[in-house]
Amino acid sequence: MLLLIVSISATAIVGSSQPDSGAGSVELIEYAQRLSELENYDGAGALYNKIALHYRNTSDLANASAYYVLAAESFESADDYESAGASYHLAGDCCAGQKECDTALKYYELARDNYRKNDSGYDDLWIDKKIRECREKSLMSGIVIFGIFIGMLKFSSKAAFGMGFSRLNTREILAVASVYLVVPLLMCAVISVAGDVLYESINALFGLGLAFGVFQLMLAISLLVIGFYTVRKWNRTKKDVSRRTFLLMALPCPVSLATIFLTCAFLMIAGMSALKAGLLVGGVFFSTIIVITTVLRRTRFAKKPSNLGSMMIFFGLLYFLSILLVPAYLPINEMEIAIGDFPVSDMIPGFLFVLVMIAIGFVRGRIITTDRGMGGR
Repeated sequence: MLLLIVSISATAIVGSSQPDSGAGSVELIEYAQRLSELENYDGAGALYNKIALHYRNTSDLANASAYYVLAAESFESADDYESAGASYHLAGDCCAGQKECDTALKYYELARDNYRKNDSGYDDLWIDKKIRECREKSLMSGIVIFGIFIGMLKFSSKAAFGMGFSRLNTREILAVASVYLVVPLLMCAVISVAGDVLYESINALFGLGLAFGVFQLMLAISLLVIGFYTVRKWNRTKKDVSRRTFLLMALPCPVSLATIFLTCAFLMIAGMSALKAGLLVGGVFFSTIIVITTVLRRTRFAKKPSNLGSMMIFFGLLYFLSILLVPAYLPINEMEIAIGDFPVSDMIPGFLFVLVMIAIGFVRGRIITTDRGMGGR
């Protein structure tokens, strides 16, 4: 009688309740454990599947895979091998979602073994496909993380070189570096309460690719112009304007803010807490800025404004080069490559880049020649 009452209660819960809170999940877990003790393994398996689905819907894939495994083990005890195979399959999918490919393979093989108990000729070719996709996603995630890390180093080194070659004191350097430490923490705090708005924001940022390209072009031109201005002012009139022009290098621009936001978002989506993600991203920026600035201060580089101007010109060229090269590699999977047909229009960016380099070299040479001529007089 007790077994009948518990079974009926469990069936009603599986059919009608949705565990939308921690208390509800705990209650279902207790029901499932009680059903296992009473050897109602089919009911326990159904409840464990329900619990796993709740965790999967909340993106808690670790708990989801664990309860799918419990469901599969319960179904195996009830000799319901078809349901056991399905639960192991879902557990493997959760592990694949966490890029745990070896664990996913183990559960996929258990799923295959259970399926074969019902059908000896079961086709398991899907396992190789699933594992291949898991490893490809894991590789792509690693590449994305590496790319994000390189982007972080790019923007932090820009700020570091801007301050390292300017005449700032230690307090001012720490103040600017602290901005890069605080901004990721604030972004992570906002992301943690964003919910579904986070994914909409990420999609919106990816949709602004052209806008970011235009802004990066403006930034590249600004760095080149202000860099030449800083060099010329110092070489011709010995006027130091570095305390104003260094701000273009040191302060975060919209592109660097977008990089910080995406980095924080990816880390938090991967399961890292808001505080840890903020400290990691902010710590990378802060430590990189402090280390590079300290090294520059202790080297033999003369702390002349002209050196700051030269670094601004270098980063301007770097930004300009990235505008030309990066779009050529990002959509490569969508390109139609025709070896026999090489349109002349594809050569225009290369010609433009060469012309810009020649013009910059000419202007730079003229500035140096003029300065030497004035020095001779």
